[in-house]
Amino acid sequence: MPTNMFRVCVFWICMISKHHFELTEEPVCTSRFDYDFKIVEKLFEMDQKIKKAEEEIQRQHQLINRLSTVGSGSVYVRWGRNICPEHATAIYNGYIAGKKYNDNGSGSDSVFLPSDPVWSNYSDGGDGNRGYVYGTEFDEQGVNIFGYTVHQQDVQCAICKTQKSALVMIPARAKCYPGWKEEYSGYLMSAYNSHTGPHNHICVDSDPEFIPRGSNNNNEHILYLMEARCGSLPCLPYVEGRELPCVVCSA
Repeated sequence: MPTNMFRVCVFWICMISKHHFELTEEPVCTSRFDYDFKIVEKLFEMDQKIKKAEEEIQRQHQLINRLSTVGSGSVYVRWGRNICPEHATAIYNGYIAGKKYNDNGSGSDSVFLPSDPVWSNYSDGGDGNRGYVYGTEFDEQGVNIFGYTVHQQDVQCAICKTQKSALVMIPARAKCYPGWKEEYSGYLMSAYNSHTGPHNHICVDSDPEFIPRGSNNNNEHILYLMEARCGSLPCLPYVEGRELPCVVCSA
């Protein structure tokens, strides 16, 4: 049926209906073309609503991702360096410290002192009725394990934060196991074998940095390389007298 004829028919049907039913309001006469336009209009409105909903979902996902990372991850000390790896965030840096090598007391572990201390209550001068904390230097003579001279150099360190949730220091390995990411690698260090008192082991970076002009032989808190000794420790795989590497890994 021609278009004009279709419109005329629709018009007269509406007029007859009005007269026959004595309507108080004039009916709305809608052609097929008007009906198609309204469908398109509705589809456009629905499309806009879908786009807004997708944008809101994306914003919610971003918010969830931000919230899920707040407070997550692990923190570790990078002994021997004052910066962190590129994928980690530096919290602060400072100095390795601990007891004097021949003191019986004053703790047994190496501690990390920040470069910007904030004091609480204190008394200057000291009265001798205290434990003591000293700065740290390397004592590494003979074979140059680090590739450059580190003997009597005073050592720095940094606190680093990684987004990985699990963290482990593995002695006697220079590489992480499969599935783990290397944070840094280095050498296992602690006190000399005949020095007084216990001492913990730390993994010192294989490329250490030093405090400027910190090369005096103070002989206070001293770090030495650790080497394997056969006996209860099986050789092989270990080797008598070989310096032990270490690696810090995250996953």
